[in-house]
Amino acid sequence: MPLKMYILGIGAGIAATATMDLLAAVFNRAGLTAGAKGQWVGRWYLGMLRGRFVHTDIAACPEQDGEKRAALVGHYVIGVVLAVFYVAGAKWLGRSPDGFFLAMGYGLATCVFPWILVLPALGFGACGWKGPPELKLFRSSVMNHISYGLGLWWSAKALFLV
Repeated sequence: MPLKMYILGIGAGIAATATMDLLAAVFNRAGLTAGAKGQWVGRWYLGMLRGRFVHTDIAACPEQDGEKRAALVGHYVIGVVLAVFYVAGAKWLGRSPDGFFLAMGYGLATCVFPWILVLPALGFGACGWKGPPELKLFRSSVMNHISYGLGLWWSAKALFLV
């Protein structure tokens, strides 16, 4: 993949992740979603640096310095890496990254990460089914990751990734 595509993938990843965050805030205010707290994910990231990958209840673990910053940095790094893979994959398939259904499908497919990795590691079980109902974990991940796909689509259009 040419350097230009990596750069455009990075831009799309930042834009898509920001779109996800913006719409997550809107959905949260509307009461449609809640989700796991960002600092819990940051606590999980920092715990991994110390060799702890799985928690029974991340909320019960002691707070750590820098967990909000770790969550934000990790969130954007993952968003960028996934977008670079998206751009490369679209090109490999001979498709334009600015395809609406391709971007939305990819965004939805990224739900697999919270469902089988993040939520169980935080102590909420696969798909978040063991988490507190008020967190609406499954719905939150679906809506947020569809928002990520929407961000991929519009940023691909804006960055002329065709």
